[in-house]
Amino acid sequence: MASGSLTLIPRRPARVDLKVYTVDLQLSKLAVGVDNIHYDVFLSPRFVDFSRSFLFDLIRQTSGLTQSAGMGRRPFKSPETGSFRKLLVELLQASLTRAKFEKNIELDLLLRLSVLKLLTQEISSQFSDLLLEGKEWIRSRGEHFERSEQAHVLKARLAELQADRRNIFRQVGQHIYQILSDLEESILGKARRALFGEESSETYDLLKNPLLFVEGGGDDTLNLEQYVLLGNYPRDIYRFETINALFEDFLREFVLAGDQDGELTTAQKVHEELVETALGTRIELARLEEERDVAARRLERGENLFSRVLGRSDRDALRATVAELEMRRRHLQERLEILGPQLEAAQRKADFLGEEYNSRLGDYLNQPENARRLFDSSASDEPGGTPEVRAQLLDEWISELEKRNLLVHVLASYELRNLYRDYCPPVHLQQLRMALVSQEELRLVEDILKQFPARRFSFQRIEELAKRLRRYPREQARSLATCFGEDFMRLRRDLRNYQKITAVMERINLIRTEKTRELSRLNRSLYEFLLPDEARPTEDRVISHTVIKADVRGSTKITQDLLARGLNPASHFSLHLYEPLKRILERFDAAKVFIEGDAIVLAIFESESNRSHQRPVAKACALARHILTVSRAYNTRAESSELPALELGLGIAFQNSPPTYWMDSDSRIMISRALNLSDRLSSCSKVARRLLAQNPSLFKMFLFQTPMKGSSEEEADEFLIRFNLNGIELNEDGFAKLFEEISMTPVETRCIMPWGRENVCLYFGEVLVGETIEPIVVRKGFVRHLLPDGRIGSAAARAYYEVCATTEVLELVEPRMGIAVRKD
Repeated sequence: MASGSLTLIPRRPARVDLKVYTVDLQLSKLAVGVDNIHYDVFLSPRFVDFSRSFLFDLIRQTSGLTQSAGMGRRPFKSPETGSFRKLLVELLQASLTRAKFEKNIELDLLLRLSVLKLLTQEISSQFSDLLLEGKEWIRSRGEHFERSEQAHVLKARLAELQADRRNIFRQVGQHIYQILSDLEESILGKARRALFGEESSETYDLLKNPLLFVEGGGDDTLNLEQYVLLGNYPRDIYRFETINALFEDFLREFVLAGDQDGELTTAQKVHEELVETALGTRIELARLEEERDVAARRLERGENLFSRVLGRSDRDALRATVAELEMRRRHLQERLEILGPQLEAAQRKADFLGEEYNSRLGDYLNQPENARRLFDSSASDEPGGTPEVRAQLLDEWISELEKRNLLVHVLASYELRNLYRDYCPPVHLQQLRMALVSQEELRLVEDILKQFPARRFSFQRIEELAKRLRRYPREQARSLATCFGEDFMRLRRDLRNYQKITAVMERINLIRTEKTRELSRLNRSLYEFLLPDEARPTEDRVISHTVIKADVRGSTKITQDLLARGLNPASHFSLHLYEPLKRILERFDAAKVFIEGDAIVLAIFESESNRSHQRPVAKACALARHILTVSRAYNTRAESSELPALELGLGIAFQNSPPTYWMDSDSRIMISRALNLSDRLSSCSKVARRLLAQNPSLFKMFLFQTPMKGSSEEEADEFLIRFNLNGIELNEDGFAKLFEEISMTPVETRCIMPWGRENVCLYFGEVLVGETIEPIVVRKGFVRHLLPDGRIGSAAARAYYEVCATTEVLELVEPRMGIAVRKD
């Protein structure tokens, strides 16, 4: 490699603000199944059957083992990706809405994991079925055919497929992974945010893991393309374990040195002091035992052989010395016995805190953002650490890789991405990587390529790349070393998450027999996830309903004006308002109650079968916004044709009970409090129109109250003055129901109002309608007092709720929620 000047940082820790990664996966709110270990899950039979068929066709297409080879009892057909995607969306959407209804997002996580388990199991199962069908087809043709050349060719082809099992699993798995990723990005993620806000968003990110869709959670080709290719042979120095240990040592030495918490440092110090005390005590004990033994031997010799030489006083002194030494020895022995348990406890505490510290190191290394925080000197906006510190840390990191001869392996792993497709097979991917760093392996690869002269492999290409790696430009090496840090951390994180996810998946029991399903259901431990049409009961009772009324302002004047000009008012209203609305009713699951004259009354019913996913108030708010969009589109065209403009007022009323009906001949007439309430909410007072002839506000709906002494709260409604010009008012019960249906986030902003500028409380949410996300913004306003002189007074305590439908309000709110502004 080309040399370059290197200024290394001093051996002291650099202050870098690292982030930890601690996301976990828990299903603590779910009941275990009949075996008290697993979660019993029964998946939609139609989805399961279609998935098996789809995966079989996809595997057969991927492997190239089609009907053209003359095999397979099942006729070959292209995989029906569109139909599979549609069923998958229906199942996952139904799960999300059920989780919202039951206020337990873990239900949706359980389904996601169950679907993952089903699909990964079925890839293996259907691959085995494909090979088995091929073998059975050969046998079914008879003994004579089995000895034919064609049979030998087919058997060889089946053997090749068996050897290529991992590659086929990866290709099919990544196809499924891409479908799930696209659905998450385009539909499911938005729907989940609309229902639950950002709750558990990090947990769902765990499932965006490509390793879940390769056999055994590891594949060299996948690692090369999406992470980084590491060695997997025991003698290989470029293994995951080696790089991981190197990263941990690097953090300890250059970033976190001396950064252990005080408790760990204290525990280690206490343990060291106890060890020193114990060692000192043992040394002192050994010395005393030696002195005691010497004194005891002298005493024994004196009493036996020299009793006549030694005096009595000398023997007494020697006995006293032995006794004293024995007493001191016993005292030290007792101290050691006391120190033993203390030493073991200190050791356990230090080990526990040390493991905790190492675990924290792992949490740092599982966060890919930390690679940029450590090494990217170009990212001046990264928190913690200056660009100079990061540049020096990168130099240290490259130096550590070079010392262990690992840098050339890192460079080879990245250069392989542009090379491997042309040589693998016949060369093994790991062997090709080693050929770039080892002359011995390079010669072996050359011998392999010579065995395939017809394919005209260019060995020179490999040889030139191997030479270039030894003189790699320094700046390019620095860039790849930074990328390597980030890619390794992503791989480390996804490997950790793969282990956690598969451990949870192991606890899921996919029920496959009706007997087990019934047993689990009787024990109230069964989680059934069915498609909406599979779960519909025979008798579907309405439990609540929401009424939307749209009232045309000044319809009498419009009718007179059109008649005076010789135009047909009925066809005018039908063509420009009623017909466009009829085309969108089915999308919102809305039913027409009646349309007559200047009024349109619609209803959305919530029944026992759809209560988990109907969201009638949220749909009504979105539908009302679309009604105003239709009228605005007409008004834009009407300006050039001199037709009268349409101005509307809309009211949405939710009633938490079913409507009643009475029959008039063959007509069924709905009776409901919500009908009367929606009529009142959609009205607009002439006094209010005069008062707000010039409305400077973004909002289209206001309530005023004239003072009346001694009036009750019920009577106060009689004195309300309502302004509703191209606005939408929602009743209070509907507002409360909206919070149950979707996630509503409060946003406070300062806006111009008819009486001056003030803080306005808005609530933002989103509702899934079909495969599209509809935004909902609701303003919580307060009734204003209307003074006798016509001025607008202070706010009263009574609240009202306006569903905002203008693009200007969405442009005000959506950027604050981190959402791109949508235009009508």
